[in-house]
Amino acid sequence: MPGKKKSSSARKAKSKKVIKRTSGAHAKSVIKFKGDERLSQMRQKALAFLSLKETKRIAIISDNDEDGLTAAVQMKKFLDFSKVESQVFFYDHYSKRLSFPNEHFVKFSPEKTIFLDLNEGFVSEIIEELGNATGPFLVIDHHQGDVIRGNVFRCMVIKPRSFSDIESSKYPTSKIVHDLFLGIDWLCALGVIGDFAFDEWKDFLKSVEKKYRLTRGKLNELADLIACITSQYPEKINTFFSAVSSAKKPTDLIETDFFALKKLFDKRLVMLKELFKEKAEYYGDVGLYFFKSDPRFSSKLSNILSTEHKDKTIIVYEQPGDLMKCSIRRQDFKVNCNLLAKAGIVDIPYAKGGGHIPAAGAAFPPEYFEQFKRQVRIYLLNNPPKERLA
Repeated sequence: MPGKKKSSSARKAKSKKVIKRTSGAHAKSVIKFKGDERLSQMRQKALAFLSLKETKRIAIISDNDEDGLTAAVQMKKFLDFSKVESQVFFYDHYSKRLSFPNEHFVKFSPEKTIFLDLNEGFVSEIIEELGNATGPFLVIDHHQGDVIRGNVFRCMVIKPRSFSDIESSKYPTSKIVHDLFLGIDWLCALGVIGDFAFDEWKDFLKSVEKKYRLTRGKLNELADLIACITSQYPEKINTFFSAVSSAKKPTDLIETDFFALKKLFDKRLVMLKELFKEKAEYYGDVGLYFFKSDPRFSSKLSNILSTEHKDKTIIVYEQPGDLMKCSIRRQDFKVNCNLLAKAGIVDIPYAKGGGHIPAAGAAFPPEYFEQFKRQVRIYLLNNPPKERLA
């Protein structure tokens, strides 16, 4: 009847934001954007910054690990749906450099750029290398913050702390992209698994398993597939990205030729785990392991070992080229691996280091390895494991 007031329940139902998608990867989906109001506000700010109705070309520069790749696929699909031309460029997680010629990026000539799973330090280095080619940029990342150097453009940085109380290292970039841009659940799940955020997102992972009739073991295999290709076969990253983007469901990836490569990867990981038992250096006074790995295995191997030795600090190192590279892990959150990495590289020239509380990395000239080891041990002696830091 005209003039009749709506009931409280009717007003609440109307206030729910419902987004319908009718084509592309999100065909026939109806998504209710509920959740935390802070997340909703952040989404609106991100969309306002990107200004998708006016912007014609957006570049995506992403880390190439499990979290970065799955975030990039979701981000590109969202831009495709929004009818914005986009192209993905990968930053090599292992060699710490761009995996594409600068001129390819310049030729694409983006109006704006989105950085995924790369903290401000890496963004600064990329900006320095690409000059002014990025245009205004959006950073979506979950690592500890830093300063963006040399930037002349308007920019926006989104970190989990902007809209969530969940510890940043356990809110992967793939989950941020999924939550902000209504992404693809199973791709997001692989990023969550790749960044060891199981406990924080256990209900989400269970819903993905139920929806696609998958076991957690099978999801883990698919996350490992991404780790295998991105670490061992970086030359295949663009082909693999296309295969992941084309997959309609998670099991489609099992049917690709890439899965055969994963079997070789798994065998070598098993061998390295056995070698760890025999050859790892252990310093009992600080609960610290050092172990030398095959090139490009250190990140995945350190993740595995740290889950088996949660109350120990694990440093897996390798020397694939001119620099020694270390993956630093501690899963009980009682040692800040970010600060540990930074302490280890003090007074070492050409060194880099940093990351999360439970996971970090460092790189430096190999002749400074003993100095790095010594400084790491001194830090742990002065900063013994405390109560959980986050």
